[in-house]
Amino acid sequence: MIDQARLINILVQGGSFVAAFAAIAAGAIMANVRSKFGTGILAAGFKSISTGVFFIAGGIIVDAMQTYLQSAGNLLIPVVLLVLKELLFVIGTYIIVIGSKKTGDSLESLTK
Repeated sequence: MIDQARLINILVQGGSFVAAFAAIAAGAIMANVRSKFGTGILAAGFKSISTGVFFIAGGIIVDAMQTYLQSAGNLLIPVVLLVLKELLFVIGTYIIVIGSKKTGDSLESLTK
């Protein structure tokens, strides 16, 4: 008989790792596109946004590790991982928002 709780835990962790690798691939693609643009406004925007995407990917990976360690019963490590995960998500989101705003403002100033 299959333990349904462990199966659900494995599926959640698998989904988290797929999402993390997709985010890493997106960041790598953005970094590659950035090199094609050179040093313009879009290049700077893509650089900062891809950095934020890498932080969020790290948060997703930490989230998957946290789920696994919670099922193992250790209480101290998941608390540290929770704080780390939230920091990675907040930093990544902040970088993406600020990078997008700066890029949008720079592009808007070109049209005036």
